[in-house]
Amino acid sequence: MPSRGQSAILTYRALRMGVVAVAVFLTASLVLEIVRTKGLELTSISASYYSPVRNVFVGVLVATGVALIAIMGREKYEDTALNLAGMLAPTIGMLPTTVGPSAPGACRVGVSTCIPTATLVDVENNVSSLLVLGLLVLVGALVYVLRTHGAGSVQLRRMILPAALWLVSAVLWLFARELVFVHGHNLAAFVFFLLLAWVARINAQDPPEGPTLLGFTPQAYHRGYQVISWAMIVTIVLTAVYDIGILLSWFPDPFPQWFFVAESALLALFIAFWILQTMHFWHDGVPDDAAGASDVDV
Repeated sequence: MPSRGQSAILTYRALRMGVVAVAVFLTASLVLEIVRTKGLELTSISASYYSPVRNVFVGVLVATGVALIAIMGREKYEDTALNLAGMLAPTIGMLPTTVGPSAPGACRVGVSTCIPTATLVDVENNVSSLLVLGLLVLVGALVYVLRTHGAGSVQLRRMILPAALWLVSAVLWLFARELVFVHGHNLAAFVFFLLLAWVARINAQDPPEGPTLLGFTPQAYHRGYQVISWAMIVTIVLTAVYDIGILLSWFPDPFPQWFFVAESALLALFIAFWILQTMHFWHDGVPDDAAGASDVDV
């Protein structure tokens, strides 16, 4: 029978493998949709919300969000970055990208982009529920931290950014909902991948020292994390520039599937990162300086 420590390692190993599995699940669903339509009709992975891929797309992002929050990163910066990314992932799924006026019955007259009116009821229910859940989790975490660690603890300070993200999101949802509908999905996805690129860079600076799976050297992990981080950043920047170029009419004949290609690259890098993470912490579960590793109350 495994000890509690071994069980914890197995649990974290399964969590990371689960993140890889659900990302592959989304990939398979996208490939099957491309086969069904006999070509790439989706302009982006985000646009799969309006296709048969929708349930998989939303479900994968919700599952990924839960896993990112559950996985404990390094106490300084990494764990907070994972928690923020975990909060954003379900938002990306439940708050869909907008469509143009060419979609039948999608937008009101005079509105260039929008979330289709037939979808708004679903979106308002889902995002509102997500904000309620976020509030309950933050309140529960606050009570736990105050009772366990006290008002001046570092654990309480680590709650500031997640609480701020929730507060800003709630205020915008209540008082600037149309703005959220138009820009919320893209902004959440942009920040989500920037956070993951940052997490990859943090891991690049702290490669494993002990035995590693498949005999990978510390230098190999360092290079792998560096490549993933920089590739994510470059893809994000190129996508942002391309998006701005389209808005400013720099490209008279833009490639309609560019965003699908860019998001596919980010999805592949996401899978590569979590495969590398699974191998990195196969024997240890979490970093030595993981948040909560020094807590005595369990």
